[in-house]
Amino acid sequence: MADQGTEVLERKLVFLRQFLTDLAPYAQLDSDGRRREHYAIERLLQLFCESAADIGLQVLKRRGVGLAGSYREVFTSLQQQGALPQPLAERLIDACGMRNILTYLYDAIDLDRVIAAVDPALALYREYLDWALNETASWK
Repeated sequence: MADQGTEVLERKLVFLRQFLTDLAPYAQLDSDGRRREHYAIERLLQLFCESAADIGLQVLKRRGVGLAGSYREVFTSLQQQGALPQPLAERLIDACGMRNILTYLYDAIDLDRVIAAVDPALALYREYLDWALNETASWK
């Protein structure tokens, strides 16, 4: 039987895969179509960051590293542990910066930035999913 951390990780990986599936059709839309669907895109961008951070927290916990206090700290800690490549960590930190703007409305939402984030988000979180699957392959 899998331990609780492994079960949490597996659920988060399922979510991340689902969010990739859910965002993919928006990549086929032109700018006007993406603008019409910006609320759905915004929500998926938020969910990607949250899921990626939750997965990262499980990896840190398994490595015996204390809990990070922010999304930035999750990815920075993973990078400092030598688990997450620095370029990937930096891209995740940037993506989660957008999540904070969307969630807390720190500033006016730049729709051009939101609609332009679809393709990079798909590439980023596919890469992160591959990393997470590789990083946690021995947990089962």
